[in-house]
Amino acid sequence: MRVAGNPRAAQHPGAPGGKEVMDASKAAEKASSTPPEAQANPPEQPMALRNLRSSRKRRSAGLAALLAVAVAIPTGLHLNATLSQDGFPQAKPNTARKAPVTTDEAVREARRTGKDIEVPDQRTATSTTWARPDGLLRTRTYGDTIRAKVGGEWKPIDTTLERVNGGYAPKAVNDPLLFSHGTTAGKSASRASRALARPALLLDSPSEDAGIWSELVRFTTDGHDIVVSWPGPLPAPVIDGPRALYEEVRPGIDLLLTARDSGFSHVLIVKNREAASDPVLNGLDYRLTSPTLTFTFDAKTRVVSARDNSGQEVAAAPSPYMWDSAGPVKKTIGESAPSPEAAVEDTSLTEDGLAGPQPGTHDAPLGATFNQDTGVLAITVADKLLADADTVYPVFIDPSLKGRKQNWTLLYEKYRTSSFYNGQNFNDGSNDARVGYESDSGGLSRSIFTFEYPSALRGATVKTATFRALQTYAWGCASRQYNLYLTGAISSTTTWDTQPAWIRQLSSQTNGHGYRSDTCPDKWIAMDIRSAAQEASNGKWASLPLGLRAANEGEASYWKKFLANGESAPYIEMVYNRPPNEPTASAMKMSPGVTCDPNAGYVPSVGKSDLTFIVTGSDPDGATNLKYINLYVWPTNDPDHPVVNQNLTPDSYGTAKNTPYPWSMFTNGTTYSWAARTIDDDGATSLWGPAGTTKPCKFKVDNTAPTSPNATSTAFPPPGSEYDVWSTKRYGEVTGTFTFTPGGTGEGVAKYQYSFNTAFDQTVTATADGSAVTPVLRPPHAGPNVLYVRAVDASGNISSPFQYVFYVSPPKVLDHPGDVTGDGIPDLYSVNEDGVLELYAKSPGKDRFHRWLMAAAYTIGDDGKAVQVPDGYWTNALITHNGDWLPGDGIQDLVARMADGKLYTYEADGYGGFDVNKRREVILPAGAPAPASLRQIVAVGDVTGDGRPDMLALASGNLWAFTGYTGATFTKATHLTGEDWTDRDLVQLGDLGADSALDLVFRANTAGQLQLRYGKNTATGALDLASIGTRTASGGQLDTYGASGWSRAAAPIVTGFQDITSDGNPEVVVLLANGDVRVNPGHASGLVATTPFYLVRSTIGTTWSGYSAIG
Repeated sequence: MRVAGNPRAAQHPGAPGGKEVMDASKAAEKASSTPPEAQANPPEQPMALRNLRSSRKRRSAGLAALLAVAVAIPTGLHLNATLSQDGFPQAKPNTARKAPVTTDEAVREARRTGKDIEVPDQRTATSTTWARPDGLLRTRTYGDTIRAKVGGEWKPIDTTLERVNGGYAPKAVNDPLLFSHGTTAGKSASRASRALARPALLLDSPSEDAGIWSELVRFTTDGHDIVVSWPGPLPAPVIDGPRALYEEVRPGIDLLLTARDSGFSHVLIVKNREAASDPVLNGLDYRLTSPTLTFTFDAKTRVVSARDNSGQEVAAAPSPYMWDSAGPVKKTIGESAPSPEAAVEDTSLTEDGLAGPQPGTHDAPLGATFNQDTGVLAITVADKLLADADTVYPVFIDPSLKGRKQNWTLLYEKYRTSSFYNGQNFNDGSNDARVGYESDSGGLSRSIFTFEYPSALRGATVKTATFRALQTYAWGCASRQYNLYLTGAISSTTTWDTQPAWIRQLSSQTNGHGYRSDTCPDKWIAMDIRSAAQEASNGKWASLPLGLRAANEGEASYWKKFLANGESAPYIEMVYNRPPNEPTASAMKMSPGVTCDPNAGYVPSVGKSDLTFIVTGSDPDGATNLKYINLYVWPTNDPDHPVVNQNLTPDSYGTAKNTPYPWSMFTNGTTYSWAARTIDDDGATSLWGPAGTTKPCKFKVDNTAPTSPNATSTAFPPPGSEYDVWSTKRYGEVTGTFTFTPGGTGEGVAKYQYSFNTAFDQTVTATADGSAVTPVLRPPHAGPNVLYVRAVDASGNISSPFQYVFYVSPPKVLDHPGDVTGDGIPDLYSVNEDGVLELYAKSPGKDRFHRWLMAAAYTIGDDGKAVQVPDGYWTNALITHNGDWLPGDGIQDLVARMADGKLYTYEADGYGGFDVNKRREVILPAGAPAPASLRQIVAVGDVTGDGRPDMLALASGNLWAFTGYTGATFTKATHLTGEDWTDRDLVQLGDLGADSALDLVFRANTAGQLQLRYGKNTATGALDLASIGTRTASGGQLDTYGASGWSRAAAPIVTGFQDITSDGNPEVVVLLANGDVRVNPGHASGLVATTPFYLVRSTIGTTWSGYSAIG
């Protein structure tokens, strides 16, 4: 629950009550079990600069349907972009001015025009979002994809096949698909463009099957490649729109493929009784191969599932099925049948049976087996159906395989253990969902749809929510009722016997739409689902399953059909309001004074000046939806008695400021805290800002000392409210001056003390007007830099510091080992006591670490901006960074063994951070220990000379080397046997012997020592791994590299660090038991224990006590 008041004092419901205690709701969110993307709070600093990361790359650098359903061209209504659906018109673009793109722009245009305006940057393959004039948003999410991104642009799905290099491919789909152009000479393909529109996907088939199998389809989904092969030659296909007909693949047998978005459908057409005796039907085989997927088989349901390395289902093949041509196609009376194209009049493409089994059809589920070794799916054809005298030919056989992107299923009581996932094996191209009892066939049907529930609606207040479907057939015009339910989840193995719970009825309809085109034609129906949608929003569900059932399942007059796929697929439409965002620290300012920085190690001061507070709020539904910004200012030691508790009215861009408060309102010598929250037009309220922390903004009133000064610079502009402004010149090239001015009036400033990132070690004298300009300065490193300045008056009174933040663009060079900010200096990641990953940038020499102002780990929100991952995400993680792991761009990436027991690589963005949603699991080779058993990992760069990063790891008492990294897995795991490593910890691998061979430093816990083992190279110059595995195989060992004081109790974490003292030797970084972080410079003969220096030290106000990892 989001708390918008003071949890300490019920008598003051509007007061934040001190930022330290007012965010109890945040703590509750951290403790929940929801995934990171559901928990994430806004960051301490806005991170829109993450949107620029593509330019930061400073270097060059389902099965969505395998075999799938018996299909004909859909005969249901297809709507174009301007056709209304029961009062829901499509918004037309405004041609008089630039079309809006973002939510803010669309909301402004909607308010201006009084019309719904689409938000283009919210488009997905399945959904469209509009801004409404009242400030609310409307999102329509289809049960099927309606568009595909082609060449970076969204285009309507177009499955029309065209000739490309290697075969035939659809024009606009979400996943690449290639049909075979045939393996034998024969009738040339018709009605197909020969323009080479895109390259073919190339996969090698196992050589042992050469001459036996013909590749039928090549398909890519979710990054996985799949090949389906046919056991024999293939003729050139006849092309008709999305369909490819391979005639006479066997005498009297045709094979039909139909392109779908994210997959395809398949049916084998046995045209006569003579063909039914073909030996190929005695064991109908298809071969499924994939380099990255594993196929599993459920013997009870005969379902084949394709799964990735994490066990996630990527595609599935429901129970195979066959039917004959008996039974008329049930279509709306008065509608004419579609006329075939001239080019296909004499082919199987005109068969009525392609519409799937109808009432009166003879049908049968088929048996199947799957051979894990060969990948062969063997279908057992129903001989009885083929031989039955009542069977009407052609007969259709449909072993199918389809991806998970279209998630609906038909439950069929007649075949209780058969899966008809995504409608496959049941009807015309999986286009018809059905409910009710069919008296001709004795079959009872129910249908369940799964809709992706937009993440934008998580936490939203749903005003209205509607389920809509195009009803295409009824038993008669007489009204009969059917009901809509909230159900449990479905999967590829869902059958009548394993159907999910029908949790509660949501709505019902009573009609006879679809029986006659004149009196009761096809019609879109609407059913209220608001309660279920609100439950999904509150629970942050990823999907919403809804099921249809006839009210009377024993009476045939209740039978109905609905179009299930394509642009006329069922959809859900929600109108909603999202709560406004917490104000961020960078958007909370004082004048005179400073931008809020709750993590600063000081409290800025103000003097005898009237105070103005400036806060910029934001709302995911557009800044124009903000009604108030609630400003709350209180004595830090008395949060229940505010000096200010005022609602300020923001402008159209979300910025509000008060009429200046007289300085006399504030008591001299008192420290004040302040916070702000946003309130929208609908009354929704944000948490108290600054976001991402429990600390408030603070200032101290000092009527004797000068007010904190101001600083400006042309060469080093401030980063802006979105932190997206960088220096125009790059690190190493850029220099410039800063101008300092008094923060108040009549304060008699005599000089300014200033410095980069450290103590105030430089001074500049003020001129008569109190201003001063520094000499030409060079920033210490790339990325975020901080210049601290304070004013000193003639009496020696010193103001609180002013913090000037600016960003220096990194140079166009490859990252040095350990450097993630682009300035050539190694940096360090750590995991703090709250499970938050922090990046600490290092300046040259013995300067202290400085925490990176941007979040090290983030996700990209629905507004395209970065959001820091929630606290606890990195709890119990092992981390290390040294090497370019992904994707070969020269940027140093992070490797982590996470709390789920899996090993991941996190692709760096070049600014010291990474989007955790882009992480990639690393698979260890056979014989390696399970990642969950690892207790330490150390990235060591390329030690084998293959140009790929390598890693050392400890699993219990065993030392392992993982080499041959491919981007997804290590190809080799070497157990460096011979010694017990239980009492040891790895520190670093680096050249300390000045012989080009890498040497291993490790901790001997019981002895309390660091020990150095000299490595040896092979003849090729690569490290001989055996030389670091045992003392006897090494080039020697120094047991007193670190003589004493290095036990785990005295030093919980000890890790290596690249050279930062410019002597050519790597250093050792140690987290001491008291939370101090010390650096001991490295040397071939031992650590330089006499001249260590501290990066973090409790005596100067900082500590890493409770930190769990450094890497």
